[in-house]
Amino acid sequence: MQTIKIHDKLFHQYITEDEIQKRIKEIVTELSAKFHDKNPVFVVVLRGAFMFASDILKKFNYPCEIEFVKLTSYTGMQSTGKINMILPLKEEIVKNRDIIIIEDIVDSGLTMDFFINYVKGLHPNSVSLISFLYKPDNLKKDVKIDIIGFTIPDLFVVGYGLDFDGEGRNLSAVYQLA
Repeated sequence: MQTIKIHDKLFHQYITEDEIQKRIKEIVTELSAKFHDKNPVFVVVLRGAFMFASDILKKFNYPCEIEFVKLTSYTGMQSTGKINMILPLKEEIVKNRDIIIIEDIVDSGLTMDFFINYVKGLHPNSVSLISFLYKPDNLKKDVKIDIIGFTIPDLFVVGYGLDFDGEGRNLSAVYQLA
């Protein structure tokens, strides 16, 4: 088992790069079947979802557009419960379009509940949510996730876009706090 150190904490490998890439292929197959003729707008939630989104979008071989939003609710290892939208979407990008939100993790559901309602207020044709990770044990708001990469228990994880105080996003696998 591979172990890494970030700041003063140890993390053990939890999801391998091969497992992630296998799941990406399955997700892209599902997205391609549903959206190949729709020219969807992929909305990538920064910063955590950038690696997941990049791997999906490199394999989605149909017309699409890509937009970015930046939402924050975490400080260190704790969610603050308060959602800040630092980089919002413009209505003209969303209106009457099929929107596919790519998120790194649905934990409490508070951020995605807030953001999905915001997007729906911009009058899209449809809204779908893809989350790399899902922690059902922590859910405080019922959020419909259309495609889940991996369902995990209540673990603190880093890697593949997820960070611990700014570090670890560049790792190609996912690691859990030891």
